[in-house]
Amino acid sequence: MAILEHPAATAAERAAGATRARPRVVAPWIGLGVALMTYIGAGIPSYWGDEAASVMSAQRPWSSLASELSTVDAVHGMYYALLHLWVGVFGTGEWSTRALSTIGIGFLAAGVVVLGRRWFDQRTAILAGLLIAVIPRASLLAIEARGYSIAAAAAVWLTILFVQLVDRDARRRAWIGYGIAVAVSGTFFLYLLMMPVVHFVALRTRRERTSARVVRRWLTSLAIAAPLSVPIVVVSQFQKGQIAFLAHRSYVTPAGVVVTPWFGHLPVALVMWPLLILGALVLARASRRGDTRAEGFLPVLTWLLLPAFALILFDLLVSPVYNPRYLSFSLAAVALLISAGVWAVLDAARRIGARNAMAAAVIVLTAVAAVTVVPEFVRQRTPFAKDGGADFRAAAAEVGEHARPGDTVLFGITSRNSRAPRLAYRLYPGDFAGLRDPQLITAYDRTNGLWDRLATVSDVARGLSSDTVWLLESGSTGSSKADLAALQAAGFTRTARTHIHRTVVYEFQKGKQS
Repeated sequence: MAILEHPAATAAERAAGATRARPRVVAPWIGLGVALMTYIGAGIPSYWGDEAASVMSAQRPWSSLASELSTVDAVHGMYYALLHLWVGVFGTGEWSTRALSTIGIGFLAAGVVVLGRRWFDQRTAILAGLLIAVIPRASLLAIEARGYSIAAAAAVWLTILFVQLVDRDARRRAWIGYGIAVAVSGTFFLYLLMMPVVHFVALRTRRERTSARVVRRWLTSLAIAAPLSVPIVVVSQFQKGQIAFLAHRSYVTPAGVVVTPWFGHLPVALVMWPLLILGALVLARASRRGDTRAEGFLPVLTWLLLPAFALILFDLLVSPVYNPRYLSFSLAAVALLISAGVWAVLDAARRIGARNAMAAAVIVLTAVAAVTVVPEFVRQRTPFAKDGGADFRAAAAEVGEHARPGDTVLFGITSRNSRAPRLAYRLYPGDFAGLRDPQLITAYDRTNGLWDRLATVSDVARGLSSDTVWLLESGSTGSSKADLAALQAAGFTRTARTHIHRTVVYEFQKGKQS
């Protein structure tokens, strides 16, 4: 097998071998490096709708958050609670809230190194950890105020815990801790409850070296995890209406299955999928030969494929549940297989024996990555990168720059709450300080839902007392025509229109002629 046959070690391999005895030192440094790299530009993109749900939920009082989770988003409850504590210390700006996700990506990268060394070899592990920085889904989750990066990290560290317990023939008490950890991971992200299947495959792979006692204790731990997981599973079923929108998104497409989950765009997928497949083939060959340095092949392959197949089949046969982002907890498997593929290419170049063949292979791989991965990394960190053009910050800044205390601000009503212009008011409140807000019926933190309850512009237009009114609309959709007509009928004249990106900001003056 190419990736495991390296009698004439290269300089990179010798360096990896030199660190073999100190993985606990290597892994944290790689995790830190990946975190620092992916944190670059974290505060540049505007928040988008899903992040608004996170930030607004995190700002609720505990009693209000509990009320919300009783009706919606219980599957994100643990993350919201963690973020609540985080913003209480570091604030609600993008640089702050996304730092928590970046830390999650750092833990993911460190965990990949630890697990990769145990299941494969040191060089595969180190490169896989570094790849976390450039795999587009990972670099995106690092700057997203959602819980997916923490879930991906939890998946790999739960697996490390499992491997350690098996290797050490741990006592029953330690296995009880594993069972509790499985249940807790499910509260961070429901589909992490699939991870014990990956662990079962790992047990089957090394069954000749695993005692019956270990298997019994593992099963006992799952018997503990099962009832502890029941509440989140039951609640998620009662709240499944919140993902009903998936029925209208058509995510189960070729691109939605093989491109979007991990690679973002087709050029990146065209580079990374061949390396991933090559890595899988090389490891499969070694696994069939009984090479212990390919021990993790079947568990990793299961980790990659099981969640995708399970969600797609359920989506097609039962109810819409598939979203490419939900597969992000398989990022560790993706990184390990791509790493194996890269080393297979480098080993093949070395075996050719031609002068500088190894250097040429490194240069080609680096160049290909530079023209595919780097542009995607940069694009993710542009002002309107999220959700196809979220511009809440720029819209808020437009109002903040021109509005005066005592002016009125109004918002159009859209059919898609996650894109409602009102979110600019909640995400960037400083830009709306001193402005009147006559539409508000019930503030979001006094409801058991996610969003504010608002009157329409038509309901309040005739009662406005301000001479200047600012109206934010989501492009040409929603209630914009009715809102403009209502203000004009109430005696206001439109004096300015600013198209931000997806949001339009109007200025109206009372009685002023255009």
